[in-house]
Amino acid sequence: MAKNVCDFCLKEYGGLFGRTIRLADGHHVCKNCRSIIQSYGLPVQFDLFQQLVTAHPNLRDMIMDAYLETHDPGTAIAKFYPLPRVMMHEGEHCINAIEAEMTVRKSEIPTANAVTSIADIQRKDIINLADAPEDAARNDVQKVKGMLYESEVALYFLSEKFINCHRLGFVKRNTGETDQIQVVTKKYTYTYKVKHADLFFMRERFFRKVNAAANNKQQHLIYIRNDNELTITPGVYEIPRSLKPGIYKVKAVKDDGLHIRDSIGRVKDYYENEECIDLTAGGVLECTGEYELEWVASNKEEAEKKTRR
Repeated sequence: MAKNVCDFCLKEYGGLFGRTIRLADGHHVCKNCRSIIQSYGLPVQFDLFQQLVTAHPNLRDMIMDAYLETHDPGTAIAKFYPLPRVMMHEGEHCINAIEAEMTVRKSEIPTANAVTSIADIQRKDIINLADAPEDAARNDVQKVKGMLYESEVALYFLSEKFINCHRLGFVKRNTGETDQIQVVTKKYTYTYKVKHADLFFMRERFFRKVNAAANNKQQHLIYIRNDNELTITPGVYEIPRSLKPGIYKVKAVKDDGLHIRDSIGRVKDYYENEECIDLTAGGVLECTGEYELEWVASNKEEAEKKTRR
């Protein structure tokens, strides 16, 4: 019996019950990968996000980079980030638009309807209802459905009666959660129940990469102010070759993300609200924004001692 290889998981299959399915474009997909792709609501075809959802998490960054090496960034933005049905503010791109649900206090929900377009949102329209506290009365708790939109500058939750708007830096990343997206500020927590939060963050990650490439921002420039303070522009930097290892304070000039990739491909994302960024273990630092870094200490223990002083 002839054997063939799944173009997604790259496993070889053969036999009567182990055959792959041949797609219209000539690629092959196994039953498991086809099931995964369908579970994410994606068409079963050989394309970027179909490869990402079926790949090992440590390989996803490599797949994104390989795609950008062979595809035009402008075409990629038009293909994967088309205009949403809701109008955005001028200059904003819609990175994500997914259905979401959150649980709030019923007594805090406004009676009047909210605006239905992001372009129409004014400061007075933003309510920012947080999660209902655990000790809230059962008859004062209500689940609210709406749409969660992400642009380059903010995360919006639009429901029938209220609108929440958050800075991207307060979105919790690197949690491993696939059924929720959480925003945590100093005072409040906002938990949005969603399907496939991992795909949400994959789309965000790829947008940062493709947008940097589209604007020719791979400058790989480091501006050094003194021995401990520097500014890095978009690019990929090896640690310790480009940057000395240690703990750094982070201040954003343009908060489009810092990403550390270790030797086995694991990626951790940082934004301005992180107190510090840990570069002690080496690896690769990818910058898709612009940040000022201040070296604090050579390890976490030293950094904590300095903080307590």
